[in-house]
Amino acid sequence: MKTLTKEKFKFPCERWLDTNEDDNELVRELPATGDLIYRVTVCTGKFGGSGTDATVFLNLIGDLGDTGERTLVNCKNNVNKFEKGNMDEFIIEAVSIGQVRRVRIGHNGRGGGCGWYLEKVMVREEGQAESQVVEFPCGRWLDRNEDDGQIVRELVPFSDGQRLYNVSYHVSVKTGSVSGGSSNSTVFAKLYGEKGDTSKMMLVVSDNNLRNYFEVGRVDVFTVETFDIGQISRLMIGHNNEGMNAGWFLDSVQIMVPASGSQYMFPSHRWLCKDEADGKTEVVIYPSEILDIKQLINYEITVVTGDVNFAGTNANVFIQIYGGKGKTEVVNLASRSNNYERATTEIFKIEASNVGKIFKVRIGHDEAGIGSGWFLEKVYVKHLIMGMVTKVKKKDDKKKKKKKKEAEEETEEVMQEIVQTYVFPCSRWLSRGEEDGELVVELLPEDTDQLEENTYEVCVFTGDMLGAGTDANVYINIYGENGDTGERLLRKSGNLNKFESGQEDVFTITAIELGPLRKLRIRQDNAASYSSWYLDRVEIVDTKDDTTYYFPCNRWLAVDEDDGQIARELVPVDEAFMKRDDDEEGTGAATLGLEQKAYLNSYFKM
Repeated sequence: MKTLTKEKFKFPCERWLDTNEDDNELVRELPATGDLIYRVTVCTGKFGGSGTDATVFLNLIGDLGDTGERTLVNCKNNVNKFEKGNMDEFIIEAVSIGQVRRVRIGHNGRGGGCGWYLEKVMVREEGQAESQVVEFPCGRWLDRNEDDGQIVRELVPFSDGQRLYNVSYHVSVKTGSVSGGSSNSTVFAKLYGEKGDTSKMMLVVSDNNLRNYFEVGRVDVFTVETFDIGQISRLMIGHNNEGMNAGWFLDSVQIMVPASGSQYMFPSHRWLCKDEADGKTEVVIYPSEILDIKQLINYEITVVTGDVNFAGTNANVFIQIYGGKGKTEVVNLASRSNNYERATTEIFKIEASNVGKIFKVRIGHDEAGIGSGWFLEKVYVKHLIMGMVTKVKKKDDKKKKKKKKEAEEETEEVMQEIVQTYVFPCSRWLSRGEEDGELVVELLPEDTDQLEENTYEVCVFTGDMLGAGTDANVYINIYGENGDTGERLLRKSGNLNKFESGQEDVFTITAIELGPLRKLRIRQDNAASYSSWYLDRVEIVDTKDDTTYYFPCNRWLAVDEDDGQIARELVPVDEAFMKRDDDEEGTGAATLGLEQKAYLNSYFKM
């Protein structure tokens, strides 16, 4: 009864809530004005080990609400559920939730071989034609030891760039430094925001791969993905109070949302324990502070390994993206699965700076492990942009009865998020023993004519004083108007022993053309018995326009010489500066230092 109006509502049930009766469901939604039946088909993959014996649950999320978490118990067409290649059908009875927009599906991670490869989920209302079914593709593992280690996923209807539409929430949970404050219960969290609330999310797979979670004085980091709930207003967090030492002392929670550029601080400093304080095992806490952090966007990176003998690699692969607004950090492309096998395609979602229109990527590996050589076929990079989309206007039935010419569908242009895709062909080895021996390659987008690949001759002159040479590894990064080369190892010159006293070593670096050169950064890694190095100068020849750039140094790169630095940033000077007479050399170093400092302050202030 609604007490204000005395209006009464009845919710008839007359059914069992029992795993041994009726349809074995333990949860029912009781509508006041009728309900809907949703037919849900869950498709398990066909890989070896795709099936699971774990308990699977599902939540349908629509315009008008959600069904709540339902355990998928009573399969209509298979005795053994979620077996390899199965298409298992379930009936979900619920109040109408409107158009189904998302499916949240996962399992409890219990039992041997609980990992599960979910191909897709299909949903339709009872009575609708099969052509009206809505597909929610997954094509990923729900397994602590595969992919990203998550055992719960939120799926969106089929569209390009599937992984771009979920927002990542990075949840750092700090257990207090209190005796007995650790817990071995399962911890859950629920976020409340201005655009909606998440479901209750189990924190069971940490990003920092710690063996035992929620230990005294430790921080456990988890990533959960869901729709954008806007600014977070509060957080519910607690545990299921199961297991020995279930009680838990929660010190604080920190939530980072790079997509919105926000970091939320939730102080707690209290027990969540039946036998301590107020006996509560869950609590609602509010942010004490909201900080601004660097805003990032989602990129979906697809990496295709070639179909040639020994094409795969066990090395660590990285990528860096360059665009009109700058560049991303170097990002490692890795997961818990065995990546980069021959003729395979890997898809990664990363969060990185918005670089605007992309003009190149740099991708490579670190040569770690046995069989590190890699044949890279192609790379795809996707991200969301705002763009104009043509949509058909809905018309009234009366208007549709007009003449054929007038009855043609009207369209309108609307602004919405669309997927921008860049294709980067490669079809080459990244291997010391193949082609040019390089482990890093720069790629241009398909069908571009803005930039071209270029070759730079790097001439390194070691000073001629006693002990000037080095046995350390030397790395260089060259910067121009169009970005930089990234740090490259100066590996192979015409001399058997590189960087000897009084010697010139010439190296070749292939990169997307940089435009006019602005500076370079050169360093030695101090990884040898004789690492100290006196660098006289570097000269770089841009072979495309036959221009030579002069970068004088005249300083040590050594921990025990000069200022103790093993890296230097050098700027180009006019050729005339290099040809000064010997009698001017006394003031040359000082003049050079001022010239370089002024140049760096003018162009490279960050």
